[in-house]
Amino acid sequence: MNADEIGQGARKVGDSELATRALIASVADLSITRHSEITRYMYERISTEIEVMAQDRPTRRALEKAAEDGVVAITHFLREGLEEIEIPAASYALVRMLARQGFPVSVVDRSNRLAQDSIMRWCLETLAGLSEDSGVAMQAGVAILMRLSAGIDGVSQTLLEVYEAERDTWLLNRNASRTARIQDILAGRPIEVGDAERTLGYRLGQNHLGVIVWSDDVEVAGGDRSGTGWNGLEQAVTALAERLGARGRVLFDQFDEYTARAWIPLGTAGRIDTSGLSEIVAAWQRPVGVAIGAPHEGIDGFVRTHRQAAQAREVALTSDLPGPRLVSIDEVGAVALMCTNLDWARAWVGDVLGRLAVDEPAAAQLRHTVREFLASGGSFVSTADRLHLHRNSVAYRINKAEEQLGRSVREHRLDLENALALCHWLGPAVLAPEPEASASPE
Repeated sequence: MNADEIGQGARKVGDSELATRALIASVADLSITRHSEITRYMYERISTEIEVMAQDRPTRRALEKAAEDGVVAITHFLREGLEEIEIPAASYALVRMLARQGFPVSVVDRSNRLAQDSIMRWCLETLAGLSEDSGVAMQAGVAILMRLSAGIDGVSQTLLEVYEAERDTWLLNRNASRTARIQDILAGRPIEVGDAERTLGYRLGQNHLGVIVWSDDVEVAGGDRSGTGWNGLEQAVTALAERLGARGRVLFDQFDEYTARAWIPLGTAGRIDTSGLSEIVAAWQRPVGVAIGAPHEGIDGFVRTHRQAAQAREVALTSDLPGPRLVSIDEVGAVALMCTNLDWARAWVGDVLGRLAVDEPAAAQLRHTVREFLASGGSFVSTADRLHLHRNSVAYRINKAEEQLGRSVREHRLDLENALALCHWLGPAVLAPEPEASASPE
């Protein structure tokens, strides 16, 4: 007796439920004989729409096996009227493989949805050819969709939980191994370059740019998991790498709750264009500090650029300049070296600047004017344009500064520029306390 005959008999006695069950059973029976067809359809949909799952042979084979065993499990679920779909071992194996390969959870979720949609489509198309009674076919279709939706939803939830657990374990082990290898390189311990590159997922024989990023906001540092689109420090480094035209995948290592270090691969490029980087950092929705070294090549360069970034960060942390900012070693090279002993730096600044080394508004105004004057090549006109002042006002301030220095600002220029840079970046950390009564600037 075929499905239509069962349906006609059921209607004679008013039992449409029997006809519906007969159609569902017929679909389940056909799924057994057409197992290969369904498996191929499901595999081709997933591998075509999620190309990354078909890029290497092990993943393709794992996907094929998961599709094959998954169809068997779903067929058994429909035919026997089970309460749950028994998840095959091949599905667990595929999900764990994707987690260990670093695929995002969205890939797992989408592959589950495509598998569900594929089997549902096949069932509905099959139903259409089994019965001419549209009413019974519709009831059977609704019943199958409801059962499959409930069953496959449970499977998807379980597989996502397995993915998360495997991903957490994999990340912990990978990060521990990667951090240990980074520490070996920074400490100058002997390494096997090939093994190190495989562990790091990063090529050492190129130019590198060392970066350190940090935030006092743990939500920023660790990443916002609320779905607002902010992924913390790693996203900050990624944005910088894209702006600089990185030649590969960034090496990112978050070594505490608030701080991360990274190396941006530059390939053969020995220089970078940092213009616009400060604006990018300032525009971020959350406050993040950024310190960068200079590009250097090879393993020695890997170490050197990181140390320069660390020196630049030391300046940033000591500085009292407000707001999120980017500090480059190119800007603060000499200042960074003097940060190692602030007491000595403060004494030296006092020796060079004299009364200009006092932490009060009048001295700050004169220091700023002299710094701009020297940066403009000693031009009164250019300085006036930069400070939006009249030329005579600039000349007055320079004369006033020279009175307090006891010499021309053109003498011992290198020392003067370095001392002014220290004052600019470090402020009160290298300045003498403001006296109780100080004159207002004229």
